[in-house]
Amino acid sequence: MFCKLNSHKMRAMLIVSLLTIMVTSCGPKETSLDVYAGDAAKKAMLAIQESYAQLHPNITINYNFAASDTLAATIRTLQQGDLYVGPPKIIESFNQDGLLVDSYPLASLVPAIIVRAGDNIVASWDDLAKEGVRITMLNPELGAAGRAADKVISNSSLNDQIRANITGFAADATAPVQMLVDGEVDAVIIWSGVAQANPNLTIVEIPEEINSTLEIWVAVLTYTTAENDALAFAEFMTGSDGLQAFGNAGFFPIEK
Repeated sequence: MFCKLNSHKMRAMLIVSLLTIMVTSCGPKETSLDVYAGDAAKKAMLAIQESYAQLHPNITINYNFAASDTLAATIRTLQQGDLYVGPPKIIESFNQDGLLVDSYPLASLVPAIIVRAGDNIVASWDDLAKEGVRITMLNPELGAAGRAADKVISNSSLNDQIRANITGFAADATAPVQMLVDGEVDAVIIWSGVAQANPNLTIVEIPEEINSTLEIWVAVLTYTTAENDALAFAEFMTGSDGLQAFGNAGFFPIEK
């Protein structure tokens, strides 16, 4: 009698264990996504990460922030990465090399002159050409912000005078801003949204006739090991919550 009862108990325990395994296996799978995003998108991406975590606690988002070209080179060298956030030109190069699953437009950026709040050394575009004004920007060979600044300067009739005042080129988008805050330069030509992250900085607009706009897209890469989750995260970024985060970070909607 005892042996029979013990056998029933063992069977019951086995059934419970199997049910537990089945329930666990049906739950959300723990997934990690590696996202490579340009420095300019950092504020927006961190806000999106927080919102997404509340809805999908099983998804861990790992960010890599740097200049857009640096990130693209890293992805190619390591041959890994789930998503890339950057300019269409780089995403198109991924597509040409068969490294793209899909891509979607996010928002656009506009270059501006960033100066210290209350500092009147540079109050207009023309002031960048004054003797003694110290200017810095991202290296055009390393990122879209540098190329945009270089293009704007080339569009200006003050091209030579302004270039003469550039004290050096930064390797990433955070360095020139820190130089401005530390008083090492008087102005930075970079994305307008950068000033929103620091109350001690303000924007001097670049004349519309020489300025340019850069679109930012999100791409799902063929290197991804979790394609469905990567696509879902990209969809979230391009939805209302994601676009609101980009708007709060100084980006502008892309007209479709």
